[in-house]
Amino acid sequence: MFWQVANKRLALDSHLAAVHYCEAIYPETLEAATILRSITRQLIQRFPNLVIPNLSPLTLITLQNEAVEYLLAKPLKSLPQPKETYFLLIDGVTDSLYLLVCQFAKSFPSWLKLVVVSRNVEDSYQQQFMDFDCIRMEDDKVDLKRFIEERLPQLNVEQVLQACQDSWFYVDQLARATDVSFFAMPSTSRQADSSVYSVATKTLPEGDRELMLAMEPFLSPRLDLYLRIIMSSRQPPTRTEFLAASELAANGIVDTLEADLADLQVILDSLEPIILSGAWRERYKDDLEEGHALWVDIILNSGSDSAQTVIELAYHLAHCSNDRYPNAAKILRNFGADLLELRCAVFDYETTTLLTEAGAVMIDQQSQPDFVLSCTCGDLEKVQELSGSVDEQYLAFGLIAAASRGHTEVCRHIISRSNYAVHYVDAQQWNALRSAACNNHLSVLELLIQNGIDVDECGFAGRAALRAAAWSGHEEIVLCLLQSGADVNKKDSEGRTALMAASFMDHCKIVSILLEAGADPNLVDSTGATALHLCLANTSVNSIHIDTVIKLLEGGSDVNKCDANDRNCIHIAAYHGDIALESLLPFCNNIDAQDQSGRTALMLAACQGRMFACQKLIEHSADIDCIDNNGRTALILAALHANVDICKMFISLGADEVHKDNDGAIALHYAVVHPDPELCRCLCTPATTVIADTHGNHPLLVAAQNNSVEVVKILLENNAPVHLPSHDGQTALRIAAMALNEDVVRCIAKFIIKQDGIAGLEEPDLEGIPLLHSLIIARYLHMASVLLELGASTFLRDSYSRTCAHIVAQTNDVNMGILLRKAGCNFEARDEAGRTPLMTAIWASNYEIAQFMLETVGVSPNSVDYQGATALNIAAQIGHRELVVLLLKFGSEPSLCDSLGRNAADVAHFAGHDSITQILKSASGSSDSSGFGSLPTSPTSQCIKMATQRSGIATNPKIFGSARFHRTKVL
Repeated sequence: MFWQVANKRLALDSHLAAVHYCEAIYPETLEAATILRSITRQLIQRFPNLVIPNLSPLTLITLQNEAVEYLLAKPLKSLPQPKETYFLLIDGVTDSLYLLVCQFAKSFPSWLKLVVVSRNVEDSYQQQFMDFDCIRMEDDKVDLKRFIEERLPQLNVEQVLQACQDSWFYVDQLARATDVSFFAMPSTSRQADSSVYSVATKTLPEGDRELMLAMEPFLSPRLDLYLRIIMSSRQPPTRTEFLAASELAANGIVDTLEADLADLQVILDSLEPIILSGAWRERYKDDLEEGHALWVDIILNSGSDSAQTVIELAYHLAHCSNDRYPNAAKILRNFGADLLELRCAVFDYETTTLLTEAGAVMIDQQSQPDFVLSCTCGDLEKVQELSGSVDEQYLAFGLIAAASRGHTEVCRHIISRSNYAVHYVDAQQWNALRSAACNNHLSVLELLIQNGIDVDECGFAGRAALRAAAWSGHEEIVLCLLQSGADVNKKDSEGRTALMAASFMDHCKIVSILLEAGADPNLVDSTGATALHLCLANTSVNSIHIDTVIKLLEGGSDVNKCDANDRNCIHIAAYHGDIALESLLPFCNNIDAQDQSGRTALMLAACQGRMFACQKLIEHSADIDCIDNNGRTALILAALHANVDICKMFISLGADEVHKDNDGAIALHYAVVHPDPELCRCLCTPATTVIADTHGNHPLLVAAQNNSVEVVKILLENNAPVHLPSHDGQTALRIAAMALNEDVVRCIAKFIIKQDGIAGLEEPDLEGIPLLHSLIIARYLHMASVLLELGASTFLRDSYSRTCAHIVAQTNDVNMGILLRKAGCNFEARDEAGRTPLMTAIWASNYEIAQFMLETVGVSPNSVDYQGATALNIAAQIGHRELVVLLLKFGSEPSLCDSLGRNAADVAHFAGHDSITQILKSASGSSDSSGFGSLPTSPTSQCIKMATQRSGIATNPKIFGSARFHRTKVL
């Protein structure tokens, strides 16, 4: 899982051609045949003009070298070289795949790079990767630190980083264990101030192994058995399969097993099927015989004798000792193993050997030839030998493959045997004619035409041979097809013509040929784009590209024709920064024409950072203050996309830097989102720093959400209003703290203290909740410790007169309680109803924090609120037996009566908690008191407001997320 997380940015890259994830829990993903199928399927989607031969599964399994050469290497090299480099990613490679990886690297064309991710490569394999650029992912810890911040915000990043030993699994498991209260995590605040609780790194388990050992006592006593059952299964077992195996092994009732499975969730990546997380999979990988034996018993009792069942049974028997199953071969024969014919090895060597011992027949690979492979290789003799024994569909597959490789005689032989094959179109819309045209095989093309094939014949997608040849840049093929009567304006299912294909690929000579043959340059595809639109979108920067644009203009292309987004060719050229823009401008009717979003060509160029395009458009009088449908100018859009040089140019030309968009935001609001001090500085003035958007957010509030101290400093230097809140009452310090931006918090706090003293750190919100309280509610332990270090007071009260101690009592956070105690918090303080923090904890049924206050802090258990009720009265009312016993243990007096003369036993009796009543009577030795009135009042009407992390201090919620500060009630 974590290797995939580490590479997700690569997987989202627009130049990613294909990606394959090798996962040990799914053994088939580690097989070469699976990898080849996975990659070819994706390459076909990425490159629709790639002709992949339909090789047999057996070829992929047994003839790896031939499969790589004819399935990938040759087809890829036949493609026109793309204008940009692509890459292929294989993640989680094991040593069994190193040879395949090296073969890929040697076989791929130069424009397709191979990126491989694996565990540390052993020294014995290093020589194989001499031609690779090796990067140690653990050397770059930025992503890992970010992951720690996200999963363990209450802990110090550096200490977790040291303890985890670069393991993402460690961080995830520690976070899961903490979430379910396996561990009471210490504060790991980095400061050394004696008033703040700090611990050494040694309190965290060191590495994966120590962490798993620390977690084991909290898991089922049968953990070892369950791990062996899961890991010995060939595939991750379903929930039903796991419970069946566990019941057989443990003789347990299903309810107990279900409870154990629920406890195991913390170490599972999935409950259906059952998938262990990370290093837990490695615990018993070399000691799984007990698990295999269980699966043998389950299969034997199932009564199934299908071929798949027999092979699964063989797999488990093969991995048990002879002592356990001395008659393994006989068992398999009883299940029909002697009736099996194996075309190749099954699972692994041990399984295959046992099956053959049981009578299964291994068919000689030489007797299973691949007809399509023979066609692809051009082996005419073999094709002639096999063609009589294959059906017409495989003859068609062979013809397409032979046509793609230019094997004319092979094609001639197949044509003589099957008219069906000549006209067949496969699932990727290839027929023999298009295959030959795309790969520049004129002799095959002429052969097909001579045999009467229609030159416009194609499948339902409309991809004719002429379009394929135009895209590939084969002039002779194009001329041959046109001379044979091909429709020059024929469209495919996307509305694309041959001229569009040639224009996009900058095949200037073919563009000229097609125009002379009558191609219409102003036909549009399904997106409304013309050939010129597509040509301008191909990002080329060479002279041939300019020649192609000029040829289209000379052929009558309309520069002002708009696509489905109302973008004309000037828009497209400006967006891509096309070098041919100057050639288009003389034909433009309106330099400030707007697309569907109201954006001009100048705005699009500003978004993309196209300085050259911006300069040329301004030279032709483009309006720099034009606004789009969102009220944004080119300056705002340039700031939004962090294009600092373009911002500077617009400002020098007099662009309005205080113009507000429809959300009331100016360019500076968008600039401060980026960690670019230069961008902020060029837009920052005493006038712009105080402008608020429609949500009341001024630029400092936006910057506080993002962790760029330099940007915040620039804003403060320019008189940004540090105490001015947004409409929902959020100040810069509060926003930074709730976003866990420690460096920004320290920067803003330093400024506030210098200006207003320590009192400025209170920062209550609109409901009177101090910032420190909000951090306690959100359980942001480390950020709370930072605020205390900076001087925040633990004596601050909210609108209900509650202190930090009351809040931590409500949240049941012992770690936070430890921190507050070290900071001198008063745990005997009373709220507006006279309740102590202990009473608050009792009302919330929070045993852990109540025990902490009684045992560690030493609070009085006999304090009374303004109704005269004690903590024991409250515990008696809610019927919490454990809390009643705890309070009695620490000296709570059961005979104390409230203002109505009721003791705790009276309250319990009135509330219907008879067992509690008996406990209290036994403790006090007394009978009921003088009567009952109403019960003590619950404080739930005075709810704590749960402050969640602010998702976005946005000037435009569509871009940055909601600007609201969400709260939920916690009773």
